[in-house]
Amino acid sequence: MPQWTIVITEPINEAGVRLLEERGVKVVALPTGAKEDALLRVAPEADGLITRGGVNVNRGMMEASPRLRAIGVHGIGCDHVDLAAARELGKVVLNTPDALTVTVAEMAVALMLSMTRRVASADKAVRAGGWARKYGDLIGAELMGKTVGLVGMGRIGAATARRLRAFDVNLLYWSRTRHKEIEEEIGIEWAELPALLARSDVISIHLPGSPETHHIIGAKELSQMRRGAMIVNTARGRVIDEAALVEALRSGHISSAGLDVFELEPIKPDNPLLGMDNVVLTPHLGASSLEAMRRMATQVAKGVLDTLEGREPPNRVT
Repeated sequence: MPQWTIVITEPINEAGVRLLEERGVKVVALPTGAKEDALLRVAPEADGLITRGGVNVNRGMMEASPRLRAIGVHGIGCDHVDLAAARELGKVVLNTPDALTVTVAEMAVALMLSMTRRVASADKAVRAGGWARKYGDLIGAELMGKTVGLVGMGRIGAATARRLRAFDVNLLYWSRTRHKEIEEEIGIEWAELPALLARSDVISIHLPGSPETHHIIGAKELSQMRRGAMIVNTARGRVIDEAALVEALRSGHISSAGLDVFELEPIKPDNPLLGMDNVVLTPHLGASSLEAMRRMATQVAKGVLDTLEGREPPNRVT
């Protein structure tokens, strides 16, 4: 079989690398932290590319890669890939949406529980000798009986709803397309976005990053939420107007936020969210479980190989 060269822009689980090497592929792994200039240097030799989102895959890179046929996205979001250029230049883009569904859904629930039970603040208090705070500001709340509104009902939104059922919450969702089979299966109610925001105690975002979803939760939408409501985002940072969220958190209109994603990543040292006690921040860990990383690595490797070997890959984007 031909000696394909596949460039990996960021580290992936060794299971994916091993699969490629066992198939006779030459694997070129960029150094951790490498950016577009490093990718451009190796682009001419690449038959395939595996990317996790930290390096932009733009038109210039594609034009510099005449051999490139397959771009595999390790994860779901393809907003770092110029999809229009890929279509025009005949590059197949594929992703791995099934591999991380459960992991991101569990992360969304973990952030909700961390907020309602003040887990992050309690950890800091114990380490600082503040045991007595258990009688004051560390008293939390139960999820049971609360109304949780899910904004978006794709794979991850549905998986999150299924897990929340065990907490005896009232479930609402909004998406541009209604999913009546999921409504019947889970017992979840569809609502227009303004109504969902007004009725929910906790909002959880499950939308892709796109021009249509950019700042879909802005100052107006935050003002429509109940005073004291909480918000979780494990989707894309740009879905929420971060500056508006900071103001809503400062005013107390939004009581707390659990954020795994940010408008600029990595988060900047001067971001005001870093100084707030009513937020739980994680470094885009939604898909970062051992199981999901293994699934994503092997699935993206197989998808790129399928393309190079003339088969239709699963989860083709372009």
